Amino acid sequence: MLAIGFYSFAQTNEEIIINNVQEALKSSSSRELAKYLSDRVEIKLENEKKDYSANQAEIVLKQFFQQHPASETEFIHEGNSAGGIIYAIGSYTSGNQKYRVVVRAKKYEDQYKIYRLEFTEDR
Repeated sequence: MLAIGFYSFAQTNEEIIINNVQEALKSSSSRELAKYLSDRVEIKLENEKKDYSANQAEIVLKQFFQQHPASETEFIHEGNSAGGIIYAIGSYTSGNQKYRVVVRAKKYEDQYKIYRLEFTEDR
C-alpha cells in the first residue's frame, strides 16, 4: 500500500490527468470525463467540430458513449508542447468501430483541463 501511495505521489499532474481521462474513456463515463473539461471545450465527432460549454460537452459525450460504448481504449503517444499544452493520442474501440482519439489539455490556474477532444473514425 505504501508503494501505491508513493507511485501516486510521484506521478506528475500531466500523468494523472492523462491516466484519469483514459480510465473515463475506458468506462465510457461522460461524468468522469467532465471533471477534466475546461469551461469551453471543442469536440470533434466524426468530422464535425463544435465548441461547447462543459455542461453541453458532457451531454454530447454521454450521447456518443451510449451509442458507442468502449470495448477497448489505449493511448499510444503522450507528450507536451511549448506553451504548456499536454496531449495524448490513441484509439477508442466500440464494437467493430475504431476511432482515433486525441486529447489536448492546458493549465488553467493550477490544474490541467481538456480544451479539445477529437474522435475520428478509422476507415
